Amino acid sequence: MGAPGSGKGTQAQHLVSRYGIPHVSTGDILRKEQQLGTALGLRAKQIMESGGYVDDATMIEMIRNRLLQPDAANGFVLDGFPRTVAQAEALAKLLAEIESPLDAVLLFEVNTEQLVKRLSGRRVCEFCKKVFNVHTSPPSVPPECVDGRAEHQVIQRADDSEETVRARLVKYEEATRRPVSGFYSYTGLMRTVDAEGDINAVTQRMFDTLAAGSGKKAAPAKKKRAAVRRAKVRKAVKKVRRVIRKLAKKVAAKRSGAVKARKAKRKSVRKPARRAPARARRKSKR
Repeated sequence: MGAPGSGKGTQAQHLVSRYGIPHVSTGDILRKEQQLGTALGLRAKQIMESGGYVDDATMIEMIRNRLLQPDAANGFVLDGFPRTVAQAEALAKLLAEIESPLDAVLLFEVNTEQLVKRLSGRRVCEFCKKVFNVHTSPPSVPPECVDGRAEHQVIQRADDSEETVRARLVKYEEATRRPVSGFYSYTGLMRTVDAEGDINAVTQRMFDTLAAGSGKKAAPAKKKRAAVRRAKVRKAVKKVRRVIRKLAKKVAAKRSGAVKARKAKRKSVRKPARRAPARARRKSKR
């Protein structure tokens, strides 16, 4: 995870090299669709150039198709996915189905203004599709381009303009970083990496972070759901108890008031005088 320009794509390549697993980038998948001129590609292009994200259902289906390919059987590096809580939940279900749970979720943190600078200098090779940056990793450095071509032919993507970048960063913070990082924080999978500074230093921090957190285990999905249900039940019970206490107080108050009223009534009502015995009445008549 990381904002556009945080370097997650670059660092993903180091993970791919170390572990020998495929790099699954939603951006690459979408751009391939655009090159093929599919309906999905044209629709995605319009959304991305306006600073938006492709809808969840489409992204989830594309990821499902990619992870079911043979080269992802032993693992994979997801880049730029999930971007919403709905995607994260759907991904958890998918990974449970294919029995390939996540080992860690890396969150690359970079200052906003630094991100804008990075993205404005980002370039992509038209041939090998590698990503470069005129400030930190210009295309004149290795690796070479495709076979038979040493130099890279780089372009700036439309979604890397400053205006679009700022719009994307706002949307990322609201729709992705806050909710999705919160989702994964609960599982114990979240690892935060300071992604500012030298690329090699960031790479080292990334591997150090993974090594430091390798002993942590994520809470199983079933246990998580059970914990959520228990929390809801406890909350509901507390609410019911509060209502019962309030009703009990009202009933007690009414009873107390009724008792006081009866006592007051008995005091206010005068008892009738007792009649004299019959013998006494006859004497008085004489």
